[in-house]
Amino acid sequence: MIGAASLRGVARAFLIALTSVCCLGGFVLLNLPEGGTIDVVGVALLSLALVVALVAILRAGRGSLKDREREARARDQFERTGEWPSDS
Repeated sequence: MIGAASLRGVARAFLIALTSVCCLGGFVLLNLPEGGTIDVVGVALLSLALVVALVAILRAGRGSLKDREREARARDQFERTGEWPSDS
């Protein structure tokens, strides 16, 4: 059975691959000698890559916030009891 941690790893790898492919495709299409529709598609791919990268950054920030909250609760417990809570 696949765990949640491995699914997060797969999702992260997919976001990185999608961003890379969109950037590469966008730059290739923008550098082709024909213009018009191909340039529009190139710009759209680069825009999609930017959106995917921003989503990845925001997802990483959300996880960081959870870690900070958990650390703050652990500090509060340490101040009350004098013992650091276990990690489990």
